[in-house]
Amino acid sequence: MTEYDDRQIGDALKRSFPPVHTELERDLWPEVLRKLDDRTVRVSFRVPWYDWALVGLSTAMFLAFPRLILVFVYHL
Repeated sequence: MTEYDDRQIGDALKRSFPPVHTELERDLWPEVLRKLDDRTVRVSFRVPWYDWALVGLSTAMFLAFPRLILVFVYHL
């Protein structure tokens, strides 16, 4: 490709894309604060059954094989 072709491609790209505005039209911080205030916090303490099964299995394995605690801590 020649320099002329590069210039044509650049000009075509400039014509096809709208100019980018770098200045904000308004302050966005009050809107962010309003959205944070409107958001409701939902806390759910319901734990699925498979989490309890995993805790029980882990406890049984640690009681049966105490050295697994060291392996588990090492991999954390």
